[in-house]
Amino acid sequence: MASLQAAQRGESGLAVFYFAADGNSAQEMQRIATDLATRFANLRAACCVDYSAVAAIAEDCFEADDALAFAAQIVAALDESHRFSGAGVAVYPDTAQDPDGLLSAAARAAKKAGRPGAKDPDSTRLAQADEAAFGIVAAEAGATANHPLMELEDLELALKKGQLRLHYQPQIEVSTGRVIGVEALVRLAGESGNLELPGSIIPAAEASGTITRIGEWVLETACAQAADWANQGLPPVRCAVNLSLAQVQHESQVERIVEIITDSGVSPGQIEIELTETSDPSDPDEVSQRLKPILDLGVSLALDDLGTGYATLSLLRRLPVEKVKIDRSFVSGLGAAHNRMEGLRAIVEMGQGLGLTVLAEGVERAEQYDTLRALGCDSYQGYYFSPALPAAELATLIARNASH
Repeated sequence: MASLQAAQRGESGLAVFYFAADGNSAQEMQRIATDLATRFANLRAACCVDYSAVAAIAEDCFEADDALAFAAQIVAALDESHRFSGAGVAVYPDTAQDPDGLLSAAARAAKKAGRPGAKDPDSTRLAQADEAAFGIVAAEAGATANHPLMELEDLELALKKGQLRLHYQPQIEVSTGRVIGVEALVRLAGESGNLELPGSIIPAAEASGTITRIGEWVLETACAQAADWANQGLPPVRCAVNLSLAQVQHESQVERIVEIITDSGVSPGQIEIELTETSDPSDPDEVSQRLKPILDLGVSLALDDLGTGYATLSLLRRLPVEKVKIDRSFVSGLGAAHNRMEGLRAIVEMGQGLGLTVLAEGVERAEQYDTLRALGCDSYQGYYFSPALPAAELATLIARNASH
Protein backbone atom coordinates (compact mmCIF):
# COMPACT_ATOMS: atom_id res chain seq x y z
CA MET A 1 0.00 0.00 0.00
CA ALA A 2 1.57 3.26 -1.15
CA SER A 3 0.18 5.23 1.81
CA LEU A 4 1.77 2.83 4.29
CA GLN A 5 5.11 2.94 2.47
CA ALA A 6 5.04 6.76 2.58
CA ALA A 7 4.27 6.65 6.31
CA GLN A 8 7.11 4.20 6.88
CA ARG A 9 9.49 6.63 5.16
CA GLY A 10 8.18 9.46 7.35
CA GLU A 11 6.80 11.37 4.37
CA SER A 12 3.22 11.36 5.64
CA GLY A 13 1.05 10.19 8.50
CA LEU A 14 -1.52 7.43 8.22
CA ALA A 15 -4.85 6.79 9.95
CA VAL A 16 -7.40 4.11 9.08
CA PHE A 17 -11.10 4.78 9.75
CA TYR A 18 -13.85 2.16 9.96
CA PHE A 19 -17.49 3.28 9.83
CA ALA A 20 -19.98 0.57 10.78
CA ALA A 21 -23.43 1.04 9.28
CA ASP A 22 -25.36 -2.19 9.74
CA GLY A 23 -28.80 -2.29 8.15
CA ASN A 24 -28.00 -0.10 5.14
CA SER A 25 -28.26 -1.47 1.64
CA ALA A 26 -25.21 -2.08 -0.52
CA GLN A 27 -26.23 0.92 -2.64
CA GLU A 28 -26.44 3.13 0.45
CA MET A 29 -23.02 1.98 1.64
CA GLN A 30 -21.57 2.83 -1.76
CA ARG A 31 -23.19 6.25 -1.51
CA ILE A 32 -21.62 6.83 1.92
CA ALA A 33 -18.17 5.92 0.59
CA THR A 34 -18.57 8.21 -2.42
CA ASP A 35 -19.93 11.03 -0.26
CA LEU A 36 -16.98 10.86 2.15
CA ALA A 37 -14.42 10.79 -0.65
CA THR A 38 -16.12 13.80 -2.25
CA ARG A 39 -16.37 15.86 0.94
CA PHE A 40 -12.84 15.18 2.17
CA ALA A 41 -10.14 15.51 -0.48
CA ASN A 42 -7.49 13.78 1.67
CA LEU A 43 -9.73 10.79 2.51
CA ARG A 44 -9.86 7.64 0.37
CA ALA A 45 -12.95 5.57 1.17
CA ALA A 46 -14.32 2.23 -0.01
CA CYS A 47 -16.97 -0.28 1.12
CA CYS A 48 -15.90 -3.42 2.92
CA VAL A 49 -16.60 -6.63 1.02
CA ASP A 50 -19.76 -7.47 2.98
CA TYR A 51 -21.10 -3.88 2.75
CA SER A 52 -21.44 -3.69 6.54
CA ALA A 53 -18.95 -0.82 6.85
CA VAL A 54 -16.97 1.79 4.99
CA ALA A 55 -13.19 1.84 5.43
CA ALA A 56 -11.10 4.91 4.71
CA ILE A 57 -7.52 6.12 5.02
CA ALA A 58 -6.11 9.60 5.53
CA GLU A 59 -2.47 10.60 5.10
CA ASP A 60 -2.40 13.89 7.03
CA CYS A 61 -2.78 12.23 10.45
CA PHE A 62 0.58 11.88 12.21
CA GLU A 63 -0.71 11.23 15.73
CA ALA A 64 -3.89 10.40 17.60
CA ASP A 65 -4.83 14.06 18.15
CA ASP A 66 -4.80 14.63 14.38
CA ALA A 67 -6.90 11.53 13.76
CA LEU A 68 -9.41 12.43 16.46
CA ALA A 69 -9.86 15.95 15.10
CA PHE A 70 -10.40 14.60 11.59
CA ALA A 71 -12.69 11.85 12.89
CA ALA A 72 -14.88 14.45 14.56
CA GLN A 73 -15.29 16.24 11.20
CA ILE A 74 -16.21 12.98 9.47
CA VAL A 75 -18.68 12.01 12.19
CA ALA A 76 -20.36 15.40 11.90
CA ALA A 77 -20.64 14.94 8.14
CA LEU A 78 -22.09 11.45 8.54
CA ASP A 79 -24.57 12.64 11.14
CA GLU A 80 -25.98 15.11 8.62
CA SER A 81 -27.22 12.53 6.14
CA HIS A 82 -26.30 8.93 6.98
CA ARG A 83 -26.96 6.37 9.68
CA PHE A 84 -24.06 4.55 11.32
CA SER A 85 -23.72 2.62 14.57
CA GLY A 86 -20.15 3.41 15.44
CA ALA A 87 -16.75 4.19 14.02
CA GLY A 88 -13.16 3.35 14.77
CA VAL A 89 -9.80 5.02 14.18
CA ALA A 90 -6.36 3.39 14.12
CA VAL A 91 -3.12 5.35 13.72
CA TYR A 92 0.20 4.13 12.28
CA PRO A 93 2.50 3.09 13.93
CA ASP A 94 0.99 3.37 17.44
CA THR A 95 -1.89 1.00 16.74
CA ALA A 96 -0.37 -1.40 14.22
CA GLN A 97 2.27 -1.41 11.49
CA ASP A 98 0.54 -3.29 8.69
CA PRO A 99 -2.72 -2.71 6.74
CA ASP A 100 -4.59 -5.72 8.17
CA GLY A 101 -3.63 -4.80 11.72
CA LEU A 102 -4.74 -1.20 11.30
CA LEU A 103 -8.07 -2.15 9.77
CA SER A 104 -8.74 -4.87 12.37
CA ALA A 105 -8.00 -2.51 15.25
CA ALA A 106 -10.24 0.20 13.78
CA ALA A 107 -13.03 -2.36 13.32
CA ARG A 108 -12.72 -3.53 16.95
CA ALA A 109 -12.82 0.09 18.14
CA ALA A 110 -15.96 0.68 16.07
CA LYS A 111 -17.60 -2.39 17.58
CA LYS A 112 -16.80 -1.19 21.08
CA ALA A 113 -18.16 2.24 20.28
CA GLY A 114 -21.40 0.71 19.04
CA ARG A 115 -22.30 -0.98 22.30
CA PRO A 116 -25.60 0.25 23.78
CA GLY A 117 -25.95 2.11 27.05
CA ALA A 118 -25.10 5.76 26.55
CA LYS A 119 -26.29 8.12 29.25
CA ASP A 120 -26.24 11.07 26.88
CA PRO A 121 -27.36 9.98 23.40
CA ASP A 122 -27.61 13.56 22.18
CA SER A 123 -23.87 14.19 22.01
CA THR A 124 -21.15 12.72 19.83
CA ARG A 125 -18.47 11.02 21.89
CA LEU A 126 -14.86 10.17 21.18
CA ALA A 127 -13.64 7.37 23.42
CA GLN A 128 -10.43 5.40 23.65
CA ALA A 129 -10.60 1.71 22.86
CA ASP A 130 -7.85 -0.89 23.22
CA GLU A 131 -4.60 -1.14 21.26
CA ALA A 132 -4.28 2.65 20.85
CA ALA A 133 -7.34 2.72 18.61
CA PHE A 134 -10.30 4.99 19.20
CA GLY A 135 -14.04 4.46 18.89
CA ILE A 136 -16.46 7.18 17.85
CA VAL A 137 -20.03 6.95 19.03
CA ALA A 138 -22.73 8.28 16.72
CA ALA A 139 -25.21 10.64 18.31
CA GLU A 140 -28.22 8.77 16.95
CA ALA A 141 -26.83 5.37 17.87
CA GLY A 142 -27.28 5.96 21.60
CA ALA A 143 -24.10 4.07 22.31
CA THR A 144 -20.94 4.43 24.31
CA ALA A 145 -17.52 2.85 24.37
CA ASN A 146 -16.37 0.61 27.18
CA HIS A 147 -14.13 3.26 28.67
CA PRO A 148 -13.64 4.44 32.27
CA LEU A 149 -14.61 8.02 31.34
CA MET A 150 -18.09 6.86 30.35
CA GLU A 151 -18.47 4.63 33.40
CA LEU A 152 -18.02 7.49 35.83
CA GLU A 153 -21.03 9.30 37.20
CA ASP A 154 -19.31 12.50 36.12
CA LEU A 155 -15.84 13.94 35.84
CA GLU A 156 -16.00 15.23 39.41
CA LEU A 157 -15.61 11.60 40.46
CA ALA A 158 -12.55 11.32 38.22
CA LEU A 159 -11.06 14.24 40.15
CA LYS A 160 -11.89 12.69 43.52
CA LYS A 161 -10.41 9.36 42.46
CA GLY A 162 -7.22 11.04 41.26
CA GLN A 163 -7.63 9.82 37.70
CA LEU A 164 -6.64 13.07 36.01
CA ARG A 165 -3.03 13.75 35.04
CA LEU A 166 -1.17 16.65 33.50
CA HIS A 167 1.50 16.13 30.88
CA TYR A 168 3.56 19.00 29.51
CA GLN A 169 4.61 19.53 25.90
CA PRO A 170 7.71 21.70 25.41
CA GLN A 171 7.62 24.84 23.28
CA ILE A 172 10.84 25.62 21.44
CA GLU A 173 12.32 28.94 20.31
CA VAL A 174 13.28 28.49 16.67
CA SER A 175 16.26 30.84 16.69
CA THR A 176 18.01 29.21 19.67
CA GLY A 177 16.55 25.71 19.99
CA ARG A 178 15.83 26.43 23.66
CA VAL A 179 12.79 25.24 25.59
CA ILE A 180 11.05 28.50 26.46
CA GLY A 181 7.67 27.19 27.56
CA VAL A 182 5.39 24.22 28.02
CA GLU A 183 1.70 23.56 27.46
CA ALA A 184 -0.21 21.70 30.18
CA LEU A 185 -2.36 18.95 28.65
CA VAL A 186 -4.90 16.99 30.68
CA ARG A 187 -5.07 13.20 30.52
CA LEU A 188 -7.34 10.64 32.13
CA ALA A 189 -5.78 7.52 33.65
CA GLY A 190 -8.04 4.54 33.00
CA GLU A 191 -8.28 1.38 35.05
CA SER A 192 -5.91 -0.33 32.59
CA GLY A 193 -3.32 2.40 33.05
CA ASN A 194 -3.83 3.83 29.57
CA LEU A 195 -4.15 7.59 29.18
CA GLU A 196 -7.10 9.25 27.47
CA LEU A 197 -6.29 12.11 25.10
CA PRO A 198 -7.72 15.61 25.76
CA GLY A 199 -9.93 15.54 22.65
CA SER A 200 -12.45 13.34 24.47
CA ILE A 201 -12.04 14.72 28.00
CA ILE A 202 -12.76 18.38 27.30
CA PRO A 203 -16.03 17.87 25.34
CA ALA A 204 -17.21 15.51 28.09
CA ALA A 205 -16.35 18.09 30.75
CA GLU A 206 -18.20 20.82 28.87
CA ALA A 207 -21.23 18.58 28.32
CA SER A 208 -21.38 17.54 31.98
CA GLY A 209 -20.91 21.06 33.34
CA THR A 210 -17.67 20.19 35.13
CA ILE A 211 -15.38 22.23 32.87
CA THR A 212 -14.94 24.97 35.50
CA ARG A 213 -13.84 22.53 38.20
CA ILE A 214 -11.62 20.65 35.75
CA GLY A 215 -10.12 23.99 34.72
CA GLU A 216 -9.44 24.89 38.33
CA TRP A 217 -7.68 21.57 38.91
CA VAL A 218 -5.55 22.03 35.80
CA LEU A 219 -4.58 25.56 36.82
CA GLU A 220 -3.80 24.53 40.42
CA THR A 221 -1.67 21.61 39.28
CA ALA A 222 0.17 23.54 36.57
CA CYS A 223 0.92 26.52 38.83
CA ALA A 224 2.20 24.28 41.60
CA GLN A 225 4.37 22.39 39.11
CA ALA A 226 5.81 25.58 37.59
CA ALA A 227 6.64 26.82 41.10
CA ASP A 228 8.33 23.48 41.87
CA TRP A 229 10.43 23.63 38.71
CA ALA A 230 11.60 27.12 39.71
CA ASN A 231 12.48 25.87 43.21
CA GLN A 232 14.53 23.09 41.61
CA GLY A 233 16.63 25.77 39.93
CA LEU A 234 15.55 24.88 36.41
CA PRO A 235 15.75 27.60 33.74
CA PRO A 236 12.53 29.64 33.75
CA VAL A 237 9.89 28.43 31.32
CA ARG A 238 6.39 29.77 30.80
CA CYS A 239 3.60 27.26 31.50
CA ALA A 240 0.56 27.63 29.24
CA VAL A 241 -2.88 26.62 30.54
CA ASN A 242 -6.02 26.49 28.41
CA LEU A 243 -8.89 28.63 29.65
CA SER A 244 -12.54 28.22 28.69
CA LEU A 245 -14.72 31.31 28.46
CA ALA A 246 -17.04 29.50 30.87
CA GLN A 247 -14.33 29.88 33.51
CA VAL A 248 -14.51 33.68 33.47
CA GLN A 249 -18.26 34.18 33.14
CA HIS A 250 -18.67 35.40 36.72
CA GLU A 251 -16.64 37.63 38.99
CA SER A 252 -16.37 34.88 41.60
CA GLN A 253 -14.76 32.56 39.05
CA VAL A 254 -12.20 35.19 38.10
CA GLU A 255 -11.47 35.78 41.78
CA ARG A 256 -10.89 32.05 42.21
CA ILE A 257 -8.41 32.00 39.30
CA VAL A 258 -6.52 34.95 40.81
CA GLU A 259 -6.50 33.16 44.18
CA ILE A 260 -5.11 29.94 42.68
CA ILE A 261 -2.26 31.73 40.94
CA THR A 262 -1.42 33.89 43.96
CA ASP A 263 -1.52 31.05 46.50
CA SER A 264 0.58 28.67 44.41
CA GLY A 265 3.77 30.65 44.93
CA VAL A 266 4.51 30.72 41.22
CA SER A 267 5.74 33.90 39.61
CA PRO A 268 2.70 35.06 37.58
CA GLY A 269 5.04 35.82 34.68
CA GLN A 270 5.60 32.07 34.36
CA ILE A 271 1.90 31.46 33.61
CA GLU A 272 0.26 31.94 30.23
CA ILE A 273 -3.48 31.67 29.65
CA GLU A 274 -4.46 30.19 26.28
CA LEU A 275 -7.85 31.33 25.06
CA THR A 276 -9.13 29.11 22.26
CA GLU A 277 -10.06 31.09 19.15
CA THR A 278 -13.01 28.80 18.45
CA SER A 279 -14.53 29.88 21.77
CA ASP A 280 -15.98 32.80 19.75
CA PRO A 281 -15.63 35.76 22.13
CA SER A 282 -18.51 37.71 20.54
CA ASP A 283 -17.70 40.72 22.70
CA PRO A 284 -13.89 41.00 22.91
CA ASP A 285 -14.09 44.12 25.07
CA GLU A 286 -16.19 42.26 27.65
CA VAL A 287 -13.80 39.30 27.62
CA SER A 288 -10.85 41.65 28.01
CA GLN A 289 -12.52 43.26 31.01
CA ARG A 290 -13.20 39.89 32.59
CA LEU A 291 -9.57 38.85 32.13
CA LYS A 292 -8.12 42.11 33.48
CA PRO A 293 -7.72 41.03 37.16
CA ILE A 294 -5.87 37.91 35.99
CA LEU A 295 -3.62 39.69 33.51
CA ASP A 296 -2.92 42.48 36.01
CA LEU A 297 -1.00 39.88 38.05
CA GLY A 298 1.52 39.63 35.20
CA VAL A 299 0.01 36.58 33.53
CA SER A 300 0.25 36.63 29.72
CA LEU A 301 -2.48 35.81 27.19
CA ALA A 302 -2.22 33.67 24.04
CA LEU A 303 -4.82 32.99 21.35
CA ASP A 304 -4.95 29.27 20.53
CA ASP A 305 -5.93 27.45 17.31
CA LEU A 306 -5.47 30.51 15.10
CA GLY A 307 -6.93 30.00 11.65
CA THR A 308 -9.80 27.70 12.63
CA GLY A 309 -12.35 30.03 14.19
CA TYR A 310 -13.42 33.59 14.60
CA ALA A 311 -10.27 35.69 14.90
CA THR A 312 -10.01 38.95 13.00
CA LEU A 313 -7.53 41.78 13.08
CA SER A 314 -10.04 43.65 15.22
CA LEU A 315 -10.21 40.78 17.72
CA LEU A 316 -6.43 40.53 17.98
CA ARG A 317 -6.19 44.28 18.53
CA ARG A 318 -8.96 44.41 21.13
CA LEU A 319 -7.75 41.51 23.27
CA PRO A 320 -4.46 41.97 25.19
CA VAL A 321 -2.87 39.02 23.37
CA GLU A 322 0.91 38.53 23.40
CA LYS A 323 1.12 35.27 21.46
CA VAL A 324 -0.84 33.52 18.71
CA LYS A 325 -0.69 29.76 18.15
CA ILE A 326 -1.14 28.51 14.59
CA ASP A 327 -3.48 25.53 14.44
CA ARG A 328 -1.85 22.21 13.49
CA SER A 329 -4.06 21.94 10.38
CA PHE A 330 -1.90 24.64 8.73
CA VAL A 331 1.26 22.70 9.51
CA SER A 332 0.25 19.11 8.75
CA GLY A 333 0.65 19.35 4.96
CA LEU A 334 4.00 21.12 4.95
CA GLY A 335 6.87 19.12 3.49
CA ALA A 336 4.65 16.51 1.86
CA ALA A 337 2.58 19.18 0.08
CA HIS A 338 3.08 22.94 0.09
CA ASN A 339 -0.51 23.98 -0.52
CA ARG A 340 -0.76 25.53 2.94
CA MET A 341 2.38 27.63 2.57
CA GLU A 342 0.76 30.94 1.67
CA GLY A 343 -1.86 30.72 4.39
CA LEU A 344 0.85 29.95 6.92
CA ARG A 345 3.00 32.80 5.65
CA ALA A 346 0.07 35.22 5.97
CA ILE A 347 -0.60 34.20 9.59
CA VAL A 348 3.07 34.55 10.58
CA GLU A 349 3.32 37.97 8.95
CA MET A 350 0.02 39.14 10.43
CA GLY A 351 0.94 38.06 13.95
CA GLN A 352 4.41 39.54 13.87
CA GLY A 353 3.09 42.68 12.21
CA LEU A 354 0.92 43.19 15.29
CA GLY A 355 3.93 42.71 17.54
CA LEU A 356 2.88 39.23 18.66
CA THR A 357 4.94 36.09 19.14
CA VAL A 358 3.88 33.35 16.70
CA LEU A 359 4.01 29.67 17.69
CA ALA A 360 3.17 26.76 15.38
CA GLU A 361 1.53 23.62 16.80
CA GLY A 362 1.77 20.04 15.55
CA VAL A 363 5.29 20.16 14.10
CA GLU A 364 6.10 16.51 13.47
CA ARG A 365 8.76 16.39 10.74
CA ALA A 366 12.01 18.08 9.73
CA GLU A 367 10.47 19.48 6.53
CA GLN A 368 7.79 21.26 8.56
CA TYR A 369 10.34 22.71 10.94
CA ASP A 370 12.57 23.87 8.07
CA THR A 371 9.63 25.60 6.40
CA LEU A 372 8.57 27.36 9.59
CA ARG A 373 12.13 28.49 10.22
CA ALA A 374 12.34 29.87 6.68
CA LEU A 375 9.07 31.74 7.22
CA GLY A 376 10.44 33.33 10.39
CA CYS A 377 8.05 31.62 12.82
CA ASP A 378 9.16 32.39 16.39
CA SER A 379 8.53 29.08 18.13
CA TYR A 380 6.92 25.66 17.78
CA GLN A 381 5.75 22.55 19.60
CA GLY A 382 5.17 19.01 18.41
CA TYR A 383 6.57 15.50 18.17
CA TYR A 384 9.53 16.71 16.07
CA PHE A 385 11.04 17.88 19.36
CA SER A 386 9.02 15.96 21.96
CA PRO A 387 5.57 14.65 22.83
CA ALA A 388 3.86 15.81 26.01
CA LEU A 389 5.70 14.34 29.01
CA PRO A 390 5.06 13.76 32.72
CA ALA A 391 6.47 16.53 34.91
CA ALA A 392 9.58 14.64 36.05
CA GLU A 393 10.57 13.68 32.50
CA LEU A 394 9.94 17.21 31.31
CA ALA A 395 12.21 18.60 34.05
CA THR A 396 15.02 16.30 32.89
CA LEU A 397 14.49 17.43 29.29
CA ILE A 398 14.57 21.12 30.26
CA ALA A 399 17.79 20.66 32.23
CA ARG A 400 19.43 18.73 29.39
CA ASN A 401 18.30 21.29 26.82
CA ALA A 402 19.71 24.19 28.86
CA SER A 403 23.13 22.51 29.13
CA HIS A 404 23.61 22.35 25.34
